[in-house]
Amino acid sequence: MRMQDMVAIVTGGAGGMGRATALLFAREGAKVVVGDVDMDGGAALVAEAAALGGEIGFLRTDVSHEADVAALVAKAEADYGKLDTIFNNAGIEQPVTASDAITEDLFERVIDINLKGTFFGCKHAIPALLRNGGGAIVNNSSVSAFANVGGNLSYAASKGGIMSMTRVIAIEYASRNIRCNAINPGVIDTGMNQRNMALADDPAALEQKWRSITPLGRMGTGDEIGEAVLFLASKQSSFVTGIGLVIDGGRIAT
Repeated sequence: MRMQDMVAIVTGGAGGMGRATALLFAREGAKVVVGDVDMDGGAALVAEAAALGGEIGFLRTDVSHEADVAALVAKAEADYGKLDTIFNNAGIEQPVTASDAITEDLFERVIDINLKGTFFGCKHAIPALLRNGGGAIVNNSSVSAFANVGGNLSYAASKGGIMSMTRVIAIEYASRNIRCNAINPGVIDTGMNQRNMALADDPAALEQKWRSITPLGRMGTGDEIGEAVLFLASKQSSFVTGIGLVIDGGRIAT
């Protein structure tokens, strides 16, 4: 098992990429603690993991509140005695909005959850990782940090900030055996993108657009993201730090 005896935290783990990653971590031998605001989804995840012989704990966590994130890290250490890795995955979308029409409330909400929430995860995981002699941080950025089609200024700003944060932490803590990397997903078949399609004037046209900008011609899956996160979270990537791993079906290459 690739994560045998490891302890991992996944934020936003009750659905989508986080859920797939948490289940994969558990199947690979990790003890996993998931934080999310979705209590029902969290309970279902814990039950599914148990049925598969894995172990996932859950704590209601709003990552925009620092005390919630601190409590999540404290739970992992209290329950399992250490922390080996954290996947800062929690995030929300921005409805397609012209940049000059974005309200302050919308901008702040996206930044608070996506960027500040990732900061809180890093801030509170680092001391726990240091107490364990080091470990790995994986942050969920996006291809939107590099390539955009417009209408998503606050989302793109939050994801670009995550990339910068990832590099700072990678350099700052490399000498103390903490690696920090990011993933940069393209269009993935998750609840977030299903909501985006539901809000579109022509959902079928939007899905076709996503496929057309992806050379592989389809959306990615949560399981495919989970495998990439596992690589960065485990000793498989022991000489990798400070990168943004693009998982986008070839979109950036175009």
